Amino acid sequence: MSGFEVILTPEAQADIGRLDPSLQTRVLDRLEWMGENAELMRHLALRGEEWAGCFRYRLGAYRIIYLLDRSANRLVVLKVGHRRDVYR
Repeated sequence: MSGFEVILTPEAQADIGRLDPSLQTRVLDRLEWMGENAELMRHLALRGEEWAGCFRYRLGAYRIIYLLDRSANRLVVLKVGHRRDVYR
């Protein structure tokens, strides 16, 4: 079983760059884990037209919003942020 390639969009990169250094490390470690374990994870779909095909991952009070492309073995991270802000 091979892992998924984790791709950060420019928006996701900027989101991660705005986090505290300790939280950045936590998020990046979790993204690496998600890439390695994408087939084993339970992917929680988001609701609403603007989020069609998107999933969320909870990391404490923060959320990782991503797309999963199984045909290309890619996990594309769209946004990372606090739960009060990330869905806007």
